[in-house]
Amino acid sequence: MNSLDNVSTEDFRQVLAEVEGKKPAQRLMAAINYLEEDDATLEEVAERYGYTGAWLSQWLDRLERLSDEPFEEVVYDDHRSGRPSKLSDQEYERFVEALHSSPEDVGLDAPAWSVPLARHYLAEEFDVEYCERHVRRLMSEAGLSWKTARPEFHKSDERAQKAWKNGFKKSFDNLDDEYTILTIDQTRQVLSTLIYAWFPEGERPSLPVTGAWDSVKLLGAVSDSGETFFLPCEENFNSDTTIRLLDALQTEFGEKICVVLDNASYFTANRVQEFAEGTPIELCYLPRGSPELNPVEECWRRLNQTLGNRLFDTLDELQEAALTALDAIESPNVFTYLCP
Repeated sequence: MNSLDNVSTEDFRQVLAEVEGKKPAQRLMAAINYLEEDDATLEEVAERYGYTGAWLSQWLDRLERLSDEPFEEVVYDDHRSGRPSKLSDQEYERFVEALHSSPEDVGLDAPAWSVPLARHYLAEEFDVEYCERHVRRLMSEAGLSWKTARPEFHKSDERAQKAWKNGFKKSFDNLDDEYTILTIDQTRQVLSTLIYAWFPEGERPSLPVTGAWDSVKLLGAVSDSGETFFLPCEENFNSDTTIRLLDALQTEFGEKICVVLDNASYFTANRVQEFAEGTPIELCYLPRGSPELNPVEECWRRLNQTLGNRLFDTLDELQEAALTALDAIESPNVFTYLCP
């Protein structure tokens, strides 16, 4: 009797959605049938797919022996041409280092690590794709657990912030009068956000939510004249969205703009730098870990207060409420944040 004590049918179903080809899909479906049907024999299950019981037994034994490998590799006879390679030792060390930092330190807009977020990071940073089961194992090996506390954001040295403010003031004084100062930032809004509420003592407060990736992504800017600019973003934040934002800001505020922004990877990407070099755009990066210097953060804080404790049925409803709330927010004074 083949034993797959460490594997669930849910694991198989996740990989089934990703594999290509008839044979890998048959192997996974046969394994799912065998695990879910207590009375079914190897022969009975295998016959449905035109194979013998020995075929299914061999496949299950192979899976058990290679349980430490990613499922998406095991189901294929040979390594697929063009498939992303596994993490090298050096890449694995970088991945572990990232996991022990805040996601924001590597350019991800999230307060703490999750399996889907780590999987997304592996694909974006290293062009390596693993199923969630394998990513979960990597995170466990890296010393993380479901109960691991959220990492605290690194805070900039006060002296570094003061030096940055003095340097920014000198740079600003050297710009001609046609330049508009803009600070930009990004945020995600989920269908429900719990801010404050009353709950019976001893009960854990919660609100019903959908999947972790169901969210509205927003890019925002505040100008030195008190104007605001907010833009919904359908895709994940990347260098392309940053370039499109800069282009939109030039259309809105004029060609000459001085943009103050944080050190997220999609803001500091080479493609963004190269785009700005061919324009009158001046990019000014804040000290690391200094959200308090960005006035757009205040807009997000007020937005969270407005939308907090509200449950939205659809993302369209959430986006409409978010943009309406942002239109009503009084613009923060840029120079209160940026200059000493």
